[in-house]
Amino acid sequence: MTAPHFKEVRPDLTTVLSLIREREEEWQALGVTRVRVFGSVARQEAGAESDVDVLLDFAPGAGLLTLARAREFFERLLGHRTDAVTEAALKPPLKREVLLDAVDARKPQLHPPRDSRKRWKWRIHELLSDIAALRSYTAPHTLESFAADPLHFDAVLLRLLRIGEGTKYLPQRLQDLHPEVPWATLRDVRNLVAHDYFGLDPALVWVSATREFPALRPLLQEMAGEGEE
Repeated sequence: MTAPHFKEVRPDLTTVLSLIREREEEWQALGVTRVRVFGSVARQEAGAESDVDVLLDFAPGAGLLTLARAREFFERLLGHRTDAVTEAALKPPLKREVLLDAVDARKPQLHPPRDSRKRWKWRIHELLSDIAALRSYTAPHTLESFAADPLHFDAVLLRLLRIGEGTKYLPQRLQDLHPEVPWATLRDVRNLVAHDYFGLDPALVWVSATREFPALRPLLQEMAGEGEE
């Protein structure tokens, strides 16, 4: 299957909702029972490079393959990169923000504009949560026992990947204001984990999980406490 061709214009909320409604029979056939648009498109703040964020409800029996197929369907339908998630997957305070923005495709009710400044803070809290999980996963171990525990080893890799991925969604101006955090290097670690062709040295993973990434915690905590973006 060929990759979709993405439009080089900003995704417009009215157009997005209309397209979704027109193809309701098709997305229902995929197991989707409800579609809500959220994020920058719902707030009508989207730019030409913005993704379309959709909140999906599924019929019983859906799995991750169903979610992936639905995301691909909407991406091709809308002509824009699309992120798809379910309400049950959302964590507070992200869930609160998403539901405040969400516009139901079947019965759209546009919300008045809201101040979207400092929305990046919940992403900083997610990074802090991932770093705390690294400590939890490694606390019972020595390097030797950690290397022999595939469950905790894989759990640490997932958190390292999440941290690198999470930095991609922070405003560039915020990253520029805080060069003491190695943003690009964190994303490089994410790529090392995601494209693990030859294996990852447990000793290197151990040092990252117990020293390198926890050392970033005070920097992120300071950012989370900032009064202005």
